[in-house]
Amino acid sequence: MLRHAVLACEIAPGAAFSEVEVETRYSLGRAGVRAALQILVAEGLVAPLPRQGWQAKPITGAFIGDVITARRQAEKAIAYVGLAASERERVQTLVTLAAALAGRQDPQALVTARMTDRQILDLLAARTNWFQRKWLRELWDHSQRVVSFLESGEVQYRPLSREGLFEALAASDHAGATVEILRDVDHFETFASRALLRHPEAVLGQSHKRSARRSRVQKPTHSAGKGAQDEPRSTSKS
Repeated sequence: MLRHAVLACEIAPGAAFSEVEVETRYSLGRAGVRAALQILVAEGLVAPLPRQGWQAKPITGAFIGDVITARRQAEKAIAYVGLAASERERVQTLVTLAAALAGRQDPQALVTARMTDRQILDLLAARTNWFQRKWLRELWDHSQRVVSFLESGEVQYRPLSREGLFEALAASDHAGATVEILRDVDHFETFASRALLRHPEAVLGQSHKRSARRSRVQKPTHSAGKGAQDEPRSTSKS
């Protein structure tokens, strides 16, 4: 629950918050909140603030650049995965579903397309080793948070089709699979670059400067611009 709040920027990047606020907002116990926050610390999503509470990690231009650089290196591992027949059938089903959703403009289709794309990636990551799987999933979580932070009504992130990647993997074409993987990272970088022009405070690191100010965890509000599962968003977008 807390991971979703951070990834969806319901708890805004750079925002400070207390355990009491989280307990009250989500009706959780103190022990559970502390355990969850420690896990999110290990994943690089939040950090403790001495004598203040906790802080959702700020998102800056430098941070986004680091995510992109790491993805270019880490995701190449996917190009070498092998899929069993049952796994290949499952991935094919998801790829077909994602392709069917690609041309639709309604908000729910976009939400489903993103969820489907992440399912594809998680299935492929499951065929890598433990370390690679952990790094990949954390990088994709950070990418999801970047999208939530930068996206607005006029700038939306739409995942690319995975058909080319699936075909390359099915043919054990490692070079072709690598090309498809890097093409997707380029797509993410293009989105981030365009969106950053509309968020100059992220480039200047202003979200970090404001992080010392306490930002109360807000009641969930419907995001009319995105329509993504009626995800709650903070009223203070940093």
